Amino acid sequence: MPVKSLADIVALADTQRDMAFKVLVKRCVRLVRIEPGRIDVSLTDDAPKMLLNDLTAKLRAWTGRNWLVSLSKEEGGQTLAEMESTKRENAFLDAKSDPTVAAILARFPGAKIIDVRIPDAPEADAAEAEMPVEPPADDDET
Repeated sequence: MPVKSLADIVALADTQRDMAFKVLVKRCVRLVRIEPGRIDVSLTDDAPKMLLNDLTAKLRAWTGRNWLVSLSKEEGGQTLAEMESTKRENAFLDAKSDPTVAAILARFPGAKIIDVRIPDAPEADAAEAEMPVEPPADDDET
């Protein structure tokens, strides 16, 4: 499996059933740069001191190649956990601004949104692929 992102590293940890490491990568690692065999990251303040060494060792064991994992002075992007949190907050805001949901919330005082589930795009694409497609009508033959 090629490693091109933090999500790929998390997927590898999941495949290897290393849930504790998966959680640490999601919460503590900010990607600065990644290329084959090399990762530059910054860490959150609560990251364990041995996280970079563990990341290097696990990537070597899981991919069969040597990796250079270095701590960058650049801040890096958001952690995967921060991205998920932002996405969830945006989903709640979008749901609250939907006219139908707003009407329901207004109709039932005390009601609140507790979860937002959005179907994955691949499933929607598969559903569209199953629907029969009619050829476009040719208006020139009339």
